[in-house]
Amino acid sequence: MKIYQITDTHLAEASNDLDTNLIRLLDIVNQDKDDKVLLLTGDLANAAVPAAYQRIRTYLEACESITHCYALAGNHDDLHVMKACFKGNKIKIRKSAIVNGFPFHFLDTSQKPLGNDMDLGAGRVTNREIAALRKAIRKTPKLIVSHHPIIDVSGQWFKQIGIENQADVVRCFNHKRTVISGHAHHYFDIEQGNVRQLVGIASAYGFEHQSNTPQRNSYLGMSIYKASWSQGEICVEHLNNYLL
Repeated sequence: MKIYQITDTHLAEASNDLDTNLIRLLDIVNQDKDDKVLLLTGDLANAAVPAAYQRIRTYLEACESITHCYALAGNHDDLHVMKACFKGNKIKIRKSAIVNGFPFHFLDTSQKPLGNDMDLGAGRVTNREIAALRKAIRKTPKLIVSHHPIIDVSGQWFKQIGIENQADVVRCFNHKRTVISGHAHHYFDIEQGNVRQLVGIASAYGFEHQSNTPQRNSYLGMSIYKASWSQGEICVEHLNNYLL
């Protein structure tokens, strides 16, 4: 099964070029008639305005072949507003789902940090979310989806906008599991301990991760993967990054 990941769309209250990017990507996904799932991995709106979510809903409604679509919130989003705008639509916000035989668990990292050590853009995973994650992946293979990567993928400036209680989340992984995330505006494929961390490119703009401070670039689009079963485990192959 193909997995299309569109992330960090950062739509504004009024339509602009970032909408055009999203529409172009959705058209590519819609043209694929094979079994697939679309993951919208957060920071869908730049300021959590309902108008942005409503436009995403409208764009998806025009895509007849996209029948499996799941979204989660990022640090720029408001989960409650997202749920209200996507209610009754093909865009689902769930804790878990099974798509064409593949089980997914969606981890909410959009909560604000409790302390003052992290920078704006950081997230936190609640104790309830951690307990649900631990239970979900304890015995059965699952694909984990989040906005913030759950392991370090870049330098200090990016760590400052990561997950405040990252260590608590990583401790949940007592078996090897794959995590698909956004937030970094750059593609990464990193293995650390029991975590294989995939991070998709953003549709709004890219980030230079070789620099000591956030610098934008024009490396943007979406990431495409293929999931398969092998000896009772879920294998995820990165097919390509579709660039705009």
